[in-house]
Amino acid sequence: DSLLRVYNNETIHSFGRFYIKGSKQFNFSKLKPEFTAGITKDLYKKSKENLILGRLISVAAVGALVSGAFIKKDNKNAGIALSIAGIGLNLFSLKFRKKSKELIDQAIWYKNKEILFGTQP
Repeated sequence: DSLLRVYNNETIHSFGRFYIKGSKQFNFSKLKPEFTAGITKDLYKKSKENLILGRLISVAAVGALVSGAFIKKDNKNAGIALSIAGIGLNLFSLKFRKKSKELIDQAIWYKNKEILFGTQP
């Protein structure tokens, strides 16, 4: 097989929230079978944990913002506090989402290196 064919058909490429392998498009959860051993499996697992945590914090942020909007009618200070907490939680969730993206990008890099050169640490 030529290196170009292997590169085009077997390596994984990241495009925002989606991943491409050959002509197939995947979302994050569909990538799991690609990372079955070693460092790539560990990086995928850590990435997934960070992504889930970031999503949970985002949901809590939305809950705080919505609650703040309703409570603001009866208790302005509590409503503002909840709104500020919601904004803070949302910003905090970005830390975990960013870390998740960095980890999955590392896993993809190692996986592609393994596919192209047959090596894995």
